[in-house]
Amino acid sequence: MTHAARAGWRSLTTALVGLLTFSLVAVPGAQAVPSAPDSGTPTASGAAGPLGAAPDSRPEPVRATTDRTAFVPDPRGGQRRGGRAHDTSGDTGAAGDALLATADVTGFGVVGVTWTGGVAARALDVEVRTSRTAGATSDGDTGWGPWEHVAVEPSPQGTLDGTEPVVVGDVAQVQARVTGPAAGSVRDLALSVVDPGTSPADDDVPVPPTATSPHGAAVAAVPVPDRPTIVSRAAWGADESIMSWTPRQGDVRAAAVHHTAGTNSYSEGQVPGIIRGIYAYHAQTRGWGDIGYNFVVDKFGRLWEGRAGGITAQTIGAHAQGYNSVSTGVSVLGNYETATVSNAAVGAVVDLLAWKLALHGVPADGSTTVDGTPLAHVFGHRDVGYTACPGRTLYEKLGEIRRRAAAQQAAAALDVPDGTFVASPNGTLALVEQGRKHKAYCSVARAYGTRCDGALPVTWEQWAGLTTAARLQRTVRTTDGRLFWIGRGSKREAFDAESLERANKSSPVMSLPARALRALPHGRPIVRPAVIVVNRSTGRHRLVIDGRKHHGFVGTYLRRNTPLGDLDTGYLDRASVRRMPSVDTTTGVVGRADRREFLLTTQGLVRTDGTGSLLGSATWQDWGRVLKNTVPRDSRWRSVVAVRQNGSSQVYLVRDGVLHPVTAARARELNDGVRPPVHVILKVTKRQLPEGPPL
Repeated sequence: MTHAARAGWRSLTTALVGLLTFSLVAVPGAQAVPSAPDSGTPTASGAAGPLGAAPDSRPEPVRATTDRTAFVPDPRGGQRRGGRAHDTSGDTGAAGDALLATADVTGFGVVGVTWTGGVAARALDVEVRTSRTAGATSDGDTGWGPWEHVAVEPSPQGTLDGTEPVVVGDVAQVQARVTGPAAGSVRDLALSVVDPGTSPADDDVPVPPTATSPHGAAVAAVPVPDRPTIVSRAAWGADESIMSWTPRQGDVRAAAVHHTAGTNSYSEGQVPGIIRGIYAYHAQTRGWGDIGYNFVVDKFGRLWEGRAGGITAQTIGAHAQGYNSVSTGVSVLGNYETATVSNAAVGAVVDLLAWKLALHGVPADGSTTVDGTPLAHVFGHRDVGYTACPGRTLYEKLGEIRRRAAAQQAAAALDVPDGTFVASPNGTLALVEQGRKHKAYCSVARAYGTRCDGALPVTWEQWAGLTTAARLQRTVRTTDGRLFWIGRGSKREAFDAESLERANKSSPVMSLPARALRALPHGRPIVRPAVIVVNRSTGRHRLVIDGRKHHGFVGTYLRRNTPLGDLDTGYLDRASVRRMPSVDTTTGVVGRADRREFLLTTQGLVRTDGTGSLLGSATWQDWGRVLKNTVPRDSRWRSVVAVRQNGSSQVYLVRDGVLHPVTAARARELNDGVRPPVHVILKVTKRQLPEGPPL
């Protein structure tokens, strides 16, 4: 049995959990290292300066501001808000004084309560509540939300001199209430409100390159999956002038999972401000010199660089007292005691820990021993501290996180590209992508161009390390939205599901990343008639008839001024468009084998063969039954057809494929005294009909 398998077996008996509390313990012998080059703006990769931002939204340091409000005696004394008496059953003394502080909130606020000197555990009970209305009464309940408990957390020296930060978000006011035996004796008790500021770059965060940091040792005992995208400190606007902590290195043997207190209602653009608020509270208000977490995850599945020192380094964090030097700290933004953690956030934590732990030779599904105490390689803060962090719903996901991260590490040992077919020891086939296996019947594997006996053999450990995903199908919708039918070793791009149905190629549809199909060449696309195809690479439009593309492009003017603009439009890869046979240029002159002829007008097709046949010099197309039935048409046989060019008042009668200018009176005379309807054609169509003498 491999080391990873033995560790996985041990992890089945390991209990686990997580939370949010920040403390820094520099163990004896911990090594201080210099900060990254140009530490004023380190990126997630360790290189200087943010990359990838648009010129008008380049991220810059954002200075957060903090206001402190002193506490005053609460007129209600020891009575809790909402009429519920203060519970003193767990206190070491009497309820003591009740103190209250009320403050305005600007920006997407982060708040916390601090005091000077330490207190005994559970000697203070801190609560906060918020109001979305300015001017809510400070000594009543009108306009206020419910009270929420806030955990007291130790400083890097282990002193209980403040609370965790609370993300209150976009509210008008916040109120804090302090009760407990020590409420009347603590010094400098204050409510701190952090305004994280804003930046145009908050809504347009650049993606850093995938280079690695030069700091910290990487151990190759465990196969290392691909590094996920991690947004840099510079990109969330870290003001490095307040970073006063010198990064120190420990020995990463595990990962601690946390959540943050406060609101779960935040947008993508508000995330950088939330991180700046926590950073300012940790670095300045608590005096820690930097944010406590090594990494931050938002509910949208994005990963953010936290504590300075290099993401590949074994930087000591300030997140789990007594375990900071042996663990990397990951905090998910939001309170997950009752709210359900998003799948995107869980997936991001899986990707991060599979990579980060493997980087330091740690299997995700194993366990270690710290000071004689067994500890899972992925644990929750509550496993090592007196706290509820990371909340009930996130804590319940830790087993899944360990399994999925371990599967990614095991899959990395295969060292095969996505789209590779593997075979288990008993011959079961599967396509591998992103650490997942999609089992396949032999017939489906052949459609993908793989012989049933030609798949890569893997061991049972490697097979078990791949997460079982949906069974492989011949119809694939890639995660970037493209639709393919797989057959004879090629991928045939489909215009839409209706195109597949018309081609009798309907089958269950599965989702795969595009890179899982990268090795398959493009085949002839599957496109239903009477649609317009847009080349994804060039943006050029082509009219499609019976699965063929027109040689000429359908320009904006033609689409805007004729019913062609009402046809269904979709995108295909350039390689797909190139594999479609060409037909003649679209001119608006339409014919067919039964000698019926039409001109395309701004209203649709008008029949002209009653006026005589078009000249052989005209470039025409046979649109086929489907397209002609899709575009409005006037199929009545007429001996007199009047047209004019769009934007011109000159009227012409069509005779034997020639345009003859006429007056309105002459047109009426030639049409048995009845004024004929005048059809409007475009210039590209008029060019196909030579102009003759007036009639």
